[in-house]
Amino acid sequence: MNHGLDPSGKPMPEPTGFLMACGAEPAAHDYERELRRLEEKKRAGAELIMTQPVYDPEVLRRFLDDTRALGLPILAGLCPLASSRNAEFLHNEVPGMQIPQAIRDRMAAATDPEAGRREGVLIAREMLDQVKEDVVGAYLMPQFGQYRSAVDVLETVGYRFAQEDRQDARR
Repeated sequence: MNHGLDPSGKPMPEPTGFLMACGAEPAAHDYERELRRLEEKKRAGAELIMTQPVYDPEVLRRFLDDTRALGLPILAGLCPLASSRNAEFLHNEVPGMQIPQAIRDRMAAATDPEAGRREGVLIAREMLDQVKEDVVGAYLMPQFGQYRSAVDVLETVGYRFAQEDRQDARR
């Protein structure tokens, strides 16, 4: 469609301008396979890599180093944790998600839901701060409708909302 043809091969009035993105798991169990698959995705037309959420900056840094030769920009996935239970679920039940024990311990120390949300935001901020110079950007996946967490993470990189927009986002 970017070449002006629809899926059946018929000409379209104008070509589209879609960006071809692909996903990647920096903490994949079969890391070498993940790197090979990224090469295949690039050959198939991928123009951008979006990572699964990563909670260990060294894991993401290794991934960034190992994929630099592909020449594709990378968006880091950030998923502010909501609670200790949430962290344990993601670590144990979601393939490709690895949350270091130190992060899970920090979440376990949060004594109530708001403390858990704040700690999850702090962890995401720390992660972003450690890699922001090495990625073209980040995308946020707030959980359980906690959109305020996304706003709070973004504030760490200097993004500021007007007061009324901030209050709307916190609702």
